[in-house]
Amino acid sequence: MVRKANSMIIGVVIGIVVLGILGYFGSQLLRTTPQSTVIPTPPVNKADIDRSGVADEGDRMLVRNNIGCEKRNPCWNATIGKTKDGDNPLYVFDLDMDGDGLISQKDVDLVK
Repeated sequence: MVRKANSMIIGVVIGIVVLGILGYFGSQLLRTTPQSTVIPTPPVNKADIDRSGVADEGDRMLVRNNIGCEKRNPCWNATIGKTKDGDNPLYVFDLDMDGDGLISQKDVDLVK
């Protein structure tokens, strides 16, 4: 009976030591884990339609040339060119700056 009690005490002590060792190494792993840093992306200027880096007179001309086109008209899905780097087509609906379904002077005025 005494032998069983001694075995149980030894088992408990060994378990506590093992948990302590695992806890120590686990805390060291957590401490050395690098924290990810989030690099904010610059906001995209919606008025820079041709993606040249700035909303300029070229963007204003694109909008101005398509004043009067409405979402319900066939011109809405017309291709009007490509971005400056040539990788994406530009459509008339890209010119609707205020999202009202109509290319108007308000859209031209929003290109800043």
